Amino acid sequence: MQRKISNFNSFISEASLRGNVGIPGEEGSGRESWLDKINRSSDTAAQEFAMANRADIGNFMQFVMKAQELQRGHEREIEELVETCVREVFGSLVNDIDFDLTLGDKDEVKEMMEETPDEPEIPEMEEITDESILDAIQARKIMRTVQQGKGLSVKEIINLKTMKTGLVEIMGEREAAEYIRACNKIANIAQFFDWTVPEDIQKGAWRSRNGFSGSVKLDFPEEEEEEKKDAAEQVLKDLENGDDLINNPDAEELMSGINTTIVAIGVDLSVLTHEAVKGVWALPVQWSLELLSEDEAEQVIGNTDTLFDELQEIKYGRQMQQNLFKIVARNPKVIEKINDLQRMDDADSEIISFQEQVNFLFFGKLIAIAREGDAKDFLRRVNDILSENAKAKEDCDSLIEEVLEDLEQEALYQRGETENGPAYRGPDGYDDASDSYIDDDPEMEIPKASPRTGVEGMSKDEIANAIIDAYQRGDTEEADRLRGMLPESYRFPRFEEYQKLLEDRRC
Repeated sequence: MQRKISNFNSFISEASLRGNVGIPGEEGSGRESWLDKINRSSDTAAQEFAMANRADIGNFMQFVMKAQELQRGHEREIEELVETCVREVFGSLVNDIDFDLTLGDKDEVKEMMEETPDEPEIPEMEEITDESILDAIQARKIMRTVQQGKGLSVKEIINLKTMKTGLVEIMGEREAAEYIRACNKIANIAQFFDWTVPEDIQKGAWRSRNGFSGSVKLDFPEEEEEEKKDAAEQVLKDLENGDDLINNPDAEELMSGINTTIVAIGVDLSVLTHEAVKGVWALPVQWSLELLSEDEAEQVIGNTDTLFDELQEIKYGRQMQQNLFKIVARNPKVIEKINDLQRMDDADSEIISFQEQVNFLFFGKLIAIAREGDAKDFLRRVNDILSENAKAKEDCDSLIEEVLEDLEQEALYQRGETENGPAYRGPDGYDDASDSYIDDDPEMEIPKASPRTGVEGMSKDEIANAIIDAYQRGDTEEADRLRGMLPESYRFPRFEEYQKLLEDRRC
């Protein structure tokens, strides 16, 4: 039986973090809610900030105007610098991602945000009673809160050596110092306002789309259907002829598609960096929907992806991500790696990059649990982590070790090596990672994935080739498993989509 949620206030209550079983104390255990603890600690922190920064809070708009004055005429260079710094921090994890960053004004921000509803487009939403969908909604609510929190925690990126050096080159030493100072002030005071401005006032501003300073979205351009059909037909002919699909242009067209683009806009450096980083962290959150049906995904998105959802995500996001990733920071192997990095010349930047990549991949491991149909286990694990209990360490240590191994394997791949020797570069002798030419080795065997084998040391094209093999065998489970090994941006159709393309072409 289903009942209707007849007004938006009821919907907001339903979609809240309150009652989310992934939050300690909200699962009906009788414990004090983690949210209430955060409310107390954040209220205290806000009071202390207000006492120590009363003059800065009063001069907030002066900092905003100063930043906009200093950046005027340098917008394109600053946009490129932000992309450079974000890529430096996330490394090869975003190699297949495009960035479209704009240092714009509030009218441009407002125009971009018109695309996002502040409430569900359907006036009366059916309350969902399917337990698996409810779990998926609660899981996505937590994912988006962590994503928002990571975007808000970008002071280290704003103050990277690369960022400061780049700004000096763009606007000169004195102006760069003033600009960084102003942007740091803006970021700090904005966080204070996020917590202290009454929710009703924030909702009013959000309804009118006034007062926004930034926005971000993921752009997944669709290729022309006819081009896809032509490519699918040619791939089928190649397979029938026994041709290899590696470096096959038709297979590449069918499998690769167009890179995902992070489209972000911000009125100053701090906001643009925040939106760009939030966009990166949106990638695994988006990936979590992939195995849901279209109807299920619509229900999950409809209950989590409105502007008003962001109010709560902004309010609790920073604290949630800090608490969630404590378990990573305390892992002995992570600590050992950071100690090793301390001895490097540019230690601060290396450590920031390593920590962000470890956290990003760890988050992806957690999301994979929900993505593969066990959102309830995801929620339990998050609850354990936020509770800081012994079960969390037991569950997470193995995931963190997998992440460290993944990073090591990625580093080897980027250097053109694997555990079994040099990675395969392709018949043209070029290494995709570095574009450096190497000597041809006619006796080098191209690694193949036989049914149910691992993918360690294989390139994306080789994994894609194995997926085609699985499709030809009708092994949908293996095809889906292998698809999960490819980056989010490497668009490979699902088995049923691939089959439909071929069938449509034959008709």
